[in-house]
Amino acid sequence: MNDDIKLKSDALRIAQDLLNSDEVYLDKVIELWKIGNEIHGQCWDTEFHIFGVIESDTDHLPIEKIRENCSKTMLENADKELTNVIDFYKQDVVQACNDILSKYKNV
Repeated sequence: MNDDIKLKSDALRIAQDLLNSDEVYLDKVIELWKIGNEIHGQCWDTEFHIFGVIESDTDHLPIEKIRENCSKTMLENADKELTNVIDFYKQDVVQACNDILSKYKNV
């Protein structure tokens, strides 16, 4: 499988996962942002744009592998903020995930 097909297959899987669950939300968003940058050179003005916006807005929040090193208070505050981010961007994320699923479904 060439790199482009693998990236698009990964985008399909992660987009579907993100539609199904907010679990490990930041990790999924960051992965889609990275994939968008790999496929397009940069994610801006593409189907991956919103993931770059969210990554930028949340780059101070802990991803899953960092959470074990955070205090309970820090995690509570981060989780509250993340819940607000998820709610705020929900429609944009759903649209972007559906765009990815539609665009790359034949990969």
